[in-house]
Amino acid sequence: MPKNRVKAALKAGQAVTGPILHEVRSAGMIKMMAAAGHDFIFIDTEHGMYDMETVANLSQMALACGICPLVRPPDLAYHLVARALDSGAQGVIIPRVQSREEAETAVSYVKYPPLGRRGAGGEGRIAYERRGVREAIEELNAETLVILQIESVPGLENVEAIASTPGVDVLLIGPNDLSISMGIPGEYESDAFKNAVQRIVDACQKHGVAIGTLGMSGPAMKHWYDLGFRFLLCNSDSNMIAEAAYRDVAAIREFTG
Repeated sequence: MPKNRVKAALKAGQAVTGPILHEVRSAGMIKMMAAAGHDFIFIDTEHGMYDMETVANLSQMALACGICPLVRPPDLAYHLVARALDSGAQGVIIPRVQSREEAETAVSYVKYPPLGRRGAGGEGRIAYERRGVREAIEELNAETLVILQIESVPGLENVEAIASTPGVDVLLIGPNDLSISMGIPGEYESDAFKNAVQRIVDACQKHGVAIGTLGMSGPAMKHWYDLGFRFLLCNSDSNMIAEAAYRDVAAIREFTG
């Protein structure tokens, strides 16, 4: 099965980038993102209306294209995490993590025994390659990413305990939800939000966990990179399409009146 190059890059302190997908269902979109040079795709089943057949198709196309498929399930529930991984995802993004207990639960859902409680089954999880049982679980335990989102005040208050949980690879700040939970929706330049971000950065650096967040353009990611962020979630399929449409319509209106 393909090695998880995103996990390897993050371990080496390198930056990785990829977009959120929550609208487009075409395999062509995966090929375009891979051709553009992105490292991963973020398949969103929390806010995107994807069914599992679509998730599996997108994940397997990503593996074939050499781009890492990551899936966000709607919630921390075993069947949601397990099905995402069995589709071929090389990692999961767990929303709204608020405690070490939830972090430990997430890790247990991702890892096979003795590291966790994941059940073995399905050929998509190993990209339809032939593997023995021991070889498959050892490879998947080593290669699968555990990404936890910090997007609430309780998650912020418990970030030290969450970051120190064995098996956690990345903490991903959800800026919209975190600012809303703090009572300062969208106030990303406020001292309170900046202090919250720094608190998360400090916890990640202390415990050797990568940190990430979302920006809606490549240039917007430089600020986060300079702060130590290496998991750079850049743009979304809907925003890319909308920006191009608004730009083109505005240009046409200028000469058509």
